[in-house]
Amino acid sequence: MVNLDYDKTYNSFAEHPLAPLYFKYLDIVASKDLNYDVQYLRDIAYNPLTPENMKIISEVISNMQMLLKDDTNPFAELA
Repeated sequence: MVNLDYDKTYNSFAEHPLAPLYFKYLDIVASKDLNYDVQYLRDIAYNPLTPENMKIISEVISNMQMLLKDDTNPFAELA
């Protein structure tokens, strides 16, 4: 993954600036017991950025963005 602003390449998503928000989202998911495989989502963040891993991470981030638009959801604290 390349950060276009700074032309920096990341070896894993865990190094990306959005990673702390991603991990906070996973903490909330785990605390709400929403039946997600949170450990798997954490693990792929530290794995090399394969197309498959990027697809999964992108889906999680997309879900986060949709939830942030709704102030009545349990993830509003991420905003």
